[in-house]
Amino acid sequence: MDFTYSNLGPGQLRLLRLVSIRDGTFISYEILHFQRNRAPPYAALSYTWGEGDEMDMLQLNGRKFPVRRNLWSCLNYLGLNARHSKVKYLWVDAICINQEHISERNAQVRVMDEIYRNASYVSIWLGLDPRLETYRDRIDGPVRTFDAENFHWFEYAKKLADHEYWSRYWVIQECLLARNIQVHCGGNVVHWEHFREALSLEADVDLYTVPEDSRTTATLDARKHGALPLLLARPPGDDFSRQRPLEELIIHHRHSRCKDPRDRVFALLGLLQSWERASLEKFFPNYSLSHDRVVVITLAHLHAVNSEPVTIESQKLFQGLGVESKEKQRRLISAAAKFPYYIGHAEDTSDASREARARYLAFEDGVEFGQRDGVSENEFETIDNERLSISHCSVL
Repeated sequence: MDFTYSNLGPGQLRLLRLVSIRDGTFISYEILHFQRNRAPPYAALSYTWGEGDEMDMLQLNGRKFPVRRNLWSCLNYLGLNARHSKVKYLWVDAICINQEHISERNAQVRVMDEIYRNASYVSIWLGLDPRLETYRDRIDGPVRTFDAENFHWFEYAKKLADHEYWSRYWVIQECLLARNIQVHCGGNVVHWEHFREALSLEADVDLYTVPEDSRTTATLDARKHGALPLLLARPPGDDFSRQRPLEELIIHHRHSRCKDPRDRVFALLGLLQSWERASLEKFFPNYSLSHDRVVVITLAHLHAVNSEPVTIESQKLFQGLGVESKEKQRRLISAAAKFPYYIGHAEDTSDASREARARYLAFEDGVEFGQRDGVSENEFETIDNERLSISHCSVL
C-alpha cells in the first residue's frame, strides 16, 4: 500500500527518523509532524533531485514511497551515519513537503529559510564516490551504493566542485543560511571548512578575498568550478546573518540553474533584508504565477527600491532572471513601469503616497488592473498572448 500524506497544521513541519536500514538494499523511515518552534534537533538535506526516471522504493511509515535513485542513495548513507549521530531527525524537501499540494508547497517554501537556519547542520550530498566511473563498465545493473577505501578530499576536490549540485538555485539559500555544514560523498563526510580549503588550493583562489576582487570576478565569469560562488559568498568566520539586496543576489548567482525559472526569485527571499522581503512576500512565493509575471513584479520592485527603472542595459540582471530575448526584456520593462508597486514610509501622508498605496494594496483582494479607477486594461503589454497583469494574488 502506498504512503499518503496527512495535512500539516499551522506552524508545522515534517521530519524523518530512521527505523531500519540494510546497507544498499532496504531503507525504512517514519515521518512525523512537529511545531517548527519546538522541533527536535535535525539535519536539513541539500542535494540535487537528479535527472531521469530512475526510481527506487523506500518505506515511509511502513508504506511504499518512490524516490529518485540519487535520493535513495543519499538516504542510505545518511541513515547509516545517523545511527552514530546525536541528531536523529532529517528534513528532506522532496519527502517532507507534499509536492502535489500547491498551497502547502507555497507555505513551506515561504519558511524554507527558517527550516535551514534552525537545522543543527545542513548535509550537502555530492553523490556517490567519483571513482565509481572507473568501475561502471564492470558492474551490471543499477548502482545505488559504492564504497572504496582511501578516499581523499584534496584529491577529488576539483571533480566534486564541478558537481551539478553547485548549479542548483536553491543551494544558494541552503548553504548561506546553514549554521554548520557537512559535505557527503558516498560514505565519506567532511566539514565545510575542510572542503573549502581543498578547493582553494586546487583552484588557486584566495577564498578569503572579497567577491569584488578583479581576479575573483574573472574566475567567476569564467565559471571555473561551480562551487566557487557559494564558497566566496560564505567567508570563513562569517555569521551569515548579513542580508543582501535582491538585485545583488540575482546578479552574483546568475550562472546558477533551476528547472523552474520562478525560483530565481523565490529561492532568494530568505537572504533579503526584512523590509525588502516583507514587501515581496505580498506576492511571493506563489507557484500559480507565470514566470513573466514574477519577472514583472521583480522589476517593479527594483524600480521602487532603486528609485529608477531597470533598463535594457541590465543584461546581468536579466540573465539572472532567466530572460534572454531582448524583445521580451523590453516588454517586461514596459509592463513593470505600469505596475502599481509601492514601497513607502508611514509618515508620508501625501495624496500621491495614499493613492500609490491604495493601488498596491488592492491586489490583496484579487482586484484586476482594469477594475481600478484610472487604470485601463489596455495599458498593459501582452507577451505570448498572455496578459502580464495579475488577476489574483493570494497570500497564504
